Formats: sequence, structure tokens, C-alpha cells
Amino acid sequence: MESSVIYNIQEGPYWDWKVAVDLFLGGAGVGALLFAVLLDQAFKGRYRRICQTAAWLSPTLVIAGLLFLLFKLGRPMHLPLTYLHFAPTSPLWWGGIFQPLLILGSLWYALKWVSAESDDPGRRRLGWALAPLALIVGGYHGLLLSVITARPLWSTGPTVVTAILGFMATGIAAVMLIHLLRMGLAGRLRNKEHLSTFLDDMRCVRNVLVATLVLQIFTFFLWWLSLNFGTLEDKHALAAANAAYGPLFWIGGIGVGAILPLGVGGLAVWIGEASHRRLQVSAIALTSGMILVGGFFFRLAVVLGGQVRLPVTSLF
Repeated sequence: MESSVIYNIQEGPYWDWKVAVDLFLGGAGVGALLFAVLLDQAFKGRYRRICQTAAWLSPTLVIAGLLFLLFKLGRPMHLPLTYLHFAPTSPLWWGGIFQPLLILGSLWYALKWVSAESDDPGRRRLGWALAPLALIVGGYHGLLLSVITARPLWSTGPTVVTAILGFMATGIAAVMLIHLLRMGLAGRLRNKEHLSTFLDDMRCVRNVLVATLVLQIFTFFLWWLSLNFGTLEDKHALAAANAAYGPLFWIGGIGVGAILPLGVGGLAVWIGEASHRRLQVSAIALTSGMILVGGFFFRLAVVLGGQVRLPVTSLF
């Protein structure tokens, strides 16, 4: 009796848009939490409402991203088994262990902002305790791709740095967009005095966001250099990804997600802040939306582009 071996090979990329959504939402959630903690630590509760928005948005985004990943991987009820198996060399193990802990901790932190005083030392201590946990989860989202050495597009030094900077940018942008919606629903955008104070406060946030986007563009350049002047396999991986998802990455991820927000924001500042308050609000909403859209396009292009089949010659 003859026996035969059947290989069941999936066509196309195994890691699809659901993984990109997890990396995008989870990273933005980490960025939102770090933004709230750092803002509260630096200004002692001065930006109370913005920190409230960030604190509640953080666990919401992380939970949503984790659900997408669990549905993609299958068997979501097996997540508790992660705590019974010690595998520190696996990024998925780190994510399975620390993401639920971060969700619980960030929910506790968000509750600290409900009817809380502006200056609450206990809340700030909790924020400091959660910051390392958020960095671990953020590092997991960055390392999840870079540790796969068989994928040259992912396995580069600037990959993790670019991811973490992207988390901060999308986290801040998500907070600003939701906070503007919250202000509009509460009618505070119609209050000229409140709106003027809000725009004055946004100068600090704007400067942090501009610095983050500039550093992110610089790490994009380093990433391209490491691949373009790397091994033959690196060059083939970059060429294959560019051919398949180049417009999504360069136009969507970098153009819409970084360059255009800097241009629109700079134009709004140049026109003038004091006499064009409505324009400044529109600029904040528009640039935040572009950063979020571009951030997702970037994640999607990297996830899919890293799985493009390389020419056979690149394997030797």
C-alpha cells in the first residue's frame, strides 16, 4: 500500500489585516496611556480632561486590538494557559502575559480620574507603576515582527524604534480626536474662553507630536537604508514589498501619516493661532485623523509586505 504526504499550504499572507489592526490599536492604546501618565506627571493635573480621555481610551484600544488577534489566532479561551507555560523568548508569551495585566491596570488608572482632584499623588504613583508595563506591551507590539528573522523586511534594528514612535503618534492623535468630539458634545467648543485656553494648552502637545513625527520619518529613512544597502536578501525583500505595497506604504503610511500632518499643522500655525481659533480646531482634527489613517496604512503595508514571496535567487 502506497502512502502519500499532503501539504496544506495557505495561499497569500498568513498574517492578514487582523494582525495589522491588533498592532495598530494595541500600540495606540499604549501610546495613549503613556501620554496620560507623562502629561499628568509633568503638569500635576493641569490637563485633567485630556488625561481623562487618554486614560479611558487606552484600555478600550488595547482590548479591541487583543480581540482581533485572538480571533485571528483562534482558540481565544486558551489565553489563560499562557500563565502556565514559561516562554520568555516568545513575544506572543509576553503579550499574552502582560496585555491582560495592562488592561486591568489601565482600567484602575482610568477609574482614578473619575471625580478625582486635579492633583492626586496616588494617581500619579499608579501611573508611574503602569509606565514600565506599558513599555513592555509596546515593546511586544514592536518585537512581534522583528524577531522573525526569516522575514528581512521585519528583522531590522529600526523596526522596533519606528513602531514605538508610531505608537506614541497614533496614541496622541487618537486622544486628541476623541477629546475634540467630547468637547463638541459638551458644548465647550462654543465657549470662546474655554476654546482659547484649550488651544494654548495644545502648544505643548503639538510640540511633542511634531518631534515624534520627525523622529519617525528619520527612523523610516534608517530602515530604508538598512535594507537598501544590506544583504542581497534584504534588497530583494525591499524591492518585492515596494512592488506589491509601495503606494500603500509611501503614500498612505508616510505621506498621509507623517508628512501631510506636519505640513497642515505648520500651515495652520503660520496663518495664526489667535485670530483663527476655528481653523486651529479643524487643523487638530484633520491632522489627528491623518496620523491615525496613515498609522494603520503603515502597519498594514509592513505586515503584508513582509510576507511577499521573494525570488528564488535571494535564498542562496
